[in-house]
Amino acid sequence: MLVENIFKNRFGIVMVLSLSICASCSKDFLDVVPVDRIPKEQFFKTEADLTSAVYGVYAAQRGLYENTEIGLYNLEETRSDNTNQIYGLQTEHRAVDNFTVQSGNTSITDTWATAYNVINLCNAVIDRGPGITMDETTRAQLIGEALFIRANTYFQLLQDYGAVPLRLKETVSLSGDNNLARASVDSIYMSIINDLQLAATTLPANYSGSAVGRATSFAANALLGKVELQKGDKAAAVTALRKVVFAGSPYSLLPNYADLWIPTNKNSAESIFEIQFLPPLDGSPFWNYFAPASLNVPGGQNRSVAPNTPNQDLIDEYEPNDTRLAASIGFDPDNRPYILKFKDPGVVVGNDANNDFPVLRYADAILLLAEALGESPEAYDLINEVRARAHLGTIDGTTPGTFIDKVMHERRVELAFECHRWHDLLRLPQAETISIMNANLAEVFPGQNITIDAHNLLAPLPNTELGSNKLATQNPGYVQ
Repeated sequence: MLVENIFKNRFGIVMVLSLSICASCSKDFLDVVPVDRIPKEQFFKTEADLTSAVYGVYAAQRGLYENTEIGLYNLEETRSDNTNQIYGLQTEHRAVDNFTVQSGNTSITDTWATAYNVINLCNAVIDRGPGITMDETTRAQLIGEALFIRANTYFQLLQDYGAVPLRLKETVSLSGDNNLARASVDSIYMSIINDLQLAATTLPANYSGSAVGRATSFAANALLGKVELQKGDKAAAVTALRKVVFAGSPYSLLPNYADLWIPTNKNSAESIFEIQFLPPLDGSPFWNYFAPASLNVPGGQNRSVAPNTPNQDLIDEYEPNDTRLAASIGFDPDNRPYILKFKDPGVVVGNDANNDFPVLRYADAILLLAEALGESPEAYDLINEVRARAHLGTIDGTTPGTFIDKVMHERRVELAFECHRWHDLLRLPQAETISIMNANLAEVFPGQNITIDAHNLLAPLPNTELGSNKLATQNPGYVQ
């Protein structure tokens, strides 16, 4: 990775070596304020040091979701068939949308650098935590939180870029040999799974007070189930997901889908893990990126460079009377659709809304379990549980369409704009994924004859990585 970029990010190596204990606040694990510069040989000595370092990991992960013009969102949602950038003036965002993206694109370079910054912070906690004299249970929990976030970050990199360098030790210096070849996909999956399996045994089942929102054992098992399903091991996915979805689970679907998106309903009974945003100053940018100018949202549309718009094909996917449509998509006075999920009526300044961003929801886990089980009465019962909340009728084996078509339909309308669609598409046979995307491109860009092939399913490695890591190689179809 380009370790120079770590220093450019506000949560880089310098932060690892200079974290201080934050002031008391309503979400103290989100507020990391470096008020001093602590030499690295003096840090990671106490439980307070390790706790502060873990707070820095959460803050950096939040930065991954809000980094330069929501690059991660662009890679995992914008380039899917859910949304488009046809109203956007930012050419680099449009390049992600129409698959003309190259290795210098800011969504490519910034997502990569921010992700590896998160990983490096996790590695510091994992490497240095065992050497601290402190309560063993607390130490294992803190390291488990870093393992969970490292696993999630590598999983995102794997889906977006394919094989990547697998850095499992802290990078502590810009000098020396930091070159590292890309690891195999299988070895990256193995690392992710190992991290999550260990985290599931050391993380608590829940938190209270200001610690609510941190990673739990349930979050580790939910993500493990998703990873195993993405990898193709349905039996292992079922095993992990049954530890989350079961009679008496601490999680449940909120009765009203629209209530999920009320800012005061953060960390609800349906939330397994979400990115915590907390205004002032650490609020969410998504409402400003999604709201049309006609709504006059404070802060506007980020200079109108990057409004993200639902595709008509997605709108048409909602069945009649599906209550999720009105909760997910709005229409401005010109009948232009916009993403409504992350609306914050109380936003005061731009990019500072009081919405969290969901990473794992109970509805997601239910549908993942149904998919992993395969066509069966139990799987349809799970799907129908989600459909009932949307006031839709039941489906079964006699309902038109293949089982996977029905699962994918339900996931698409239930989880729209939550960075799941690209991952879901990648689980389909490659030819089907390419066909879906080419149909979408023909609809969004009529007459432009834009089509993709297999190489477009992975983003290019950033030119910053290729320039700094002598062992890095480019994905096929892109300029080295």
